[in-house]
Amino acid sequence: MAQPAPTPLPETDAEREARLAWERARLAEAEEDIKAGRYIEGDEAIEWLESEIAEAKAAFERDGE
Repeated sequence: MAQPAPTPLPETDAEREARLAWERARLAEAEEDIKAGRYIEGDEAIEWLESEIAEAKAAFERDGE
């Protein structure tokens, strides 16, 4: 999965344009995935999200030691 672009404030005009370009690209990618049927919904989506959260928590706890 793509990582969000950092958004330090205040942004210069060039930084803002770079961030907006990155966001437009991610939205286009998501739209293409949806058009191609690459998405999950309902209980499957909840299970995936819970799994992602558990994995992130475990990584945070592991790396925080």
